Amino acid sequence: MTEKKNYNICIIQPQGYVHSMAFLELAELLLYSIRDTGNQAEVRKNQLSPDGVNIIIGAHLLDPDKQGSIPANTVILNTEQLSGVYSEWRDRLGKWFESGTGLWDYSPANIDVIRDMGVENVKLLKIGYQPELKRIATPEVQDVDVLFYGSINERRKTVLQGLVDRGIKLKVLSGVYGNERDQWIGRSKVILNHHFYESQIFEIVRVFYLLTNAKPVVAEVNDGTTIEDRFRDGVVAAPYDQLVDTVCDLVNDETHLKEQSEKAFQSILKYPQVSFTRKIL
Repeated sequence: MTEKKNYNICIIQPQGYVHSMAFLELAELLLYSIRDTGNQAEVRKNQLSPDGVNIIIGAHLLDPDKQGSIPANTVILNTEQLSGVYSEWRDRLGKWFESGTGLWDYSPANIDVIRDMGVENVKLLKIGYQPELKRIATPEVQDVDVLFYGSINERRKTVLQGLVDRGIKLKVLSGVYGNERDQWIGRSKVILNHHFYESQIFEIVRVFYLLTNAKPVVAEVNDGTTIEDRFRDGVVAAPYDQLVDTVCDLVNDETHLKEQSEKAFQSILKYPQVSFTRKIL
């Protein structure tokens, strides 16, 4: 009989840095799926275990000089797009990658970058369905056409302004997470996901929670965007210059909205997270 292990999922949250809460659903995905494998797991902030296996989320927020204090039984789960992140973050991550610590990543494109850095001890963490995360209620009346949440730069701002100019009821959130953000998700007909960086990696770590909750998502997918085939039907894909038209068409098509809600859910439901987690542990 295989011995049960204890897993400590550690979210790195510097003082006053609310954006670490963006890692919560990913941490919960691991928490519940690890428990489903028969092992024990907990989620903590800024606390490492000397005994169990630590899974660090948010290592780019850690000082690389702290490497010596990290227990040997530690895995780093990278959440950043390595071809697009700020150079300071990438330099930090590179030092962690080279430290010999175990490494997981959600993106084959990221893994290619990591291996080009000479680091081989990296595993692919596939993202799937976890029933405990299907928890966002949809009110009878959805008073928001489109919801966008995240940081804004010029390429994102251009699309958002285009929606406003077309009369779309747009809600933009920044620094809002957890239950408050979930309520806005429930009130919204469509969630918009478009790239911050030019690195063209589909943001599954942002989108999987929306698919789990059967939300129609319009996602930026260009010719060069890296996206798994299994998620293509789960979102309404459009290149950057067609995002505004695609969103407007979907918002105004009640039948398509209902169909896309079901497609979103089905695209992830058929891939139980426990099978992916069991494979990587």
